[in-house]
Amino acid sequence: MVAKKAKFVHFIGIDVSKGKIDVWLCVNLGNQGHYWGQFEQSKKGFSAFKKWLEGFIGKDMSLVFACLENTGLYDDALLYFLADHNIAACVENGATIKAAKRDQRQKNDKLDAREIAMYAIRYLNELEIWEKPREIVEQLKQLLSLRSASIEHLKGLKQRIKEMDGFKWARIQKVKNYTAGIKGLRKDIDDIEKAIWELIKSDAALYKMYALIISIPAVGKITAWHFICYTNEFKRVRNGKNLAAYCGVVPFKEDSGTSVRKPPRLPNRANMTLKTLLHLCALTAIKMKGEFAIYYQKKIQEGKHVLKALNSIRNKLVLRIAAVIRNDRPYDQHYDYKSICSGA
Repeated sequence: MVAKKAKFVHFIGIDVSKGKIDVWLCVNLGNQGHYWGQFEQSKKGFSAFKKWLEGFIGKDMSLVFACLENTGLYDDALLYFLADHNIAACVENGATIKAAKRDQRQKNDKLDAREIAMYAIRYLNELEIWEKPREIVEQLKQLLSLRSASIEHLKGLKQRIKEMDGFKWARIQKVKNYTAGIKGLRKDIDDIEKAIWELIKSDAALYKMYALIISIPAVGKITAWHFICYTNEFKRVRNGKNLAAYCGVVPFKEDSGTSVRKPPRLPNRANMTLKTLLHLCALTAIKMKGEFAIYYQKKIQEGKHVLKALNSIRNKLVLRIAAVIRNDRPYDQHYDYKSICSGA
């Protein structure tokens, strides 16, 4: 990967917002000039951006490396445009880029684009090149996003009715509860899950991954769907430990000099959706017979705090997920996963 990245000589930092993108171009590592441009978030704007870029470096886009700050939905159209035009790109956490800035006294979109470009040059060998997902995986991502949004709306409506019912004792005249919205959202969620299931069944590779993941005790279909989606069919993760760190279940300690000795703690920077799902899986796993419950009791007997013991189960679940995918075989309680997990 390092050898492949060595070919890049032109670097682009892109600050993305809903309506526009600010682009900072460093030609030949900045030795032949720095240029800034601003373009619309539209097909017309992207075409103008490409024409502007060609005016400085020509038509060979294989030497260009672009770096974007992760802004969720606003990044998607641009990432697909870059991939379609043979421009390598990476998507980085905004907090990571901010921590690498040398001067944080001033902020605007133009300067942010420049800082992103400088970050890409400085940390090129550590950055992960974004890989365009298959169309079916993108559809899965959209359906999961719709499902999450519908569940949040459903929770809000149910909580509102629950709070109103809690004040019956006040004898305040109460209007009728209108539950059509709740019924509609429940139906939408059911329809979305049916659409996801049809999508999974229609693709042999996705169905195989799904079957392998749910073979692990306490890991259900929702967790399997999200792992397939967020890891881009497990192409984004190199091994089990890498996946565990991405899910935020690996504690890190902080030491400095002779005075700072903080105990290992779980990081806040993680995929919180996967972390939440793993927590629910762990709560189920410790109630079932098998290696997870035995391991949990062992940690409790060693004097570990309940949450630390539970996190060890989350970590073990992640390693098992990585192992069954890497080993291409369903979960087997009696199989020796130790060697697999170390290289999974």
